[in-house]
Amino acid sequence: MNVETIVVGRPEDDLVGVAATEDGAVWCTMAAGRVGRIGPDGDVAILDLGEAATPTGVTAVTESTVWVVDSTGGRLLYVGADLTVDHEVVVPTPDAHPLAAVTLPDGTTWFTEQFGQALGRVGILGRVEEFPVGADGGPSGITAAGDNVWFSLQGHRPALGHVRGGDAAIEFVELPLGSGPGGVAVADDGAVWTALHAADALARVARDRTVAVIPLDEGASPWAVVADGDGVWASLWGADALVRVTASGETERVGLPAGPRGLTVAPDGTLWASLVSGALARVASGGVSAAHPAETQ
Repeated sequence: MNVETIVVGRPEDDLVGVAATEDGAVWCTMAAGRVGRIGPDGDVAILDLGEAATPTGVTAVTESTVWVVDSTGGRLLYVGADLTVDHEVVVPTPDAHPLAAVTLPDGTTWFTEQFGQALGRVGILGRVEEFPVGADGGPSGITAAGDNVWFSLQGHRPALGHVRGGDAAIEFVELPLGSGPGGVAVADDGAVWTALHAADALARVARDRTVAVIPLDEGASPWAVVADGDGVWASLWGADALVRVTASGETERVGLPAGPRGLTVAPDGTLWASLVSGALARVASGGVSAAHPAETQ
């Protein structure tokens, strides 16, 4: 398996999220207030949002555009291929701390409000709606399969939440106490996976809602997950590695030069990881599926 490292920002930029668009570009967010883009030709461009901004989540919208989540700014920015902010929407609830986002096939974009205890939805015309999750905790990672939205809930009673469309009630699947679920992905078999950051484990929720916990090495600190067939790739922030885990328990591990956070799969099947060193890792693997929306945390 071939791993290539591409420097995008400075070590202090603190890369977080990553997303790939169909035009061949790869985007990343930097907690230091910047957004990076590697173009199809390999050129790196930077959008500086200022020290007051904290970009975290990023999700592909069209062939060449993305939504960027600015957590401290309480807003989402619609950014084009030329790194122009075409428009922005403000989260209605002050200090909601939006964190991660995912765009559905119908063009709507859903995002988590970590401190607002709600999900947000940006309609195709830019209208923002909020949906309280009705549980004590902070929504964190988010993903989608069709019109089904899944998100992780951190707090005293960690869980995975599920909602279909904007009008359905939210269903919760409880996870181990103190596990700190983060990134979420839906595998090809319909199972939902999440990274249990505080428990050094992954959790797999089957279609019948049974939960299986897959332990990882102590200190692995998994951050994000992205679907690959009937399993997932997970970024191990504390172990400087990626690991692929299947539903049957088979594993494959890839070492990296620095702690990975966000993960995404490009349309060509290439796996990308954002690194805390200010670089992106490009992992060529024929087994990675590009059928699901990118994981954007």
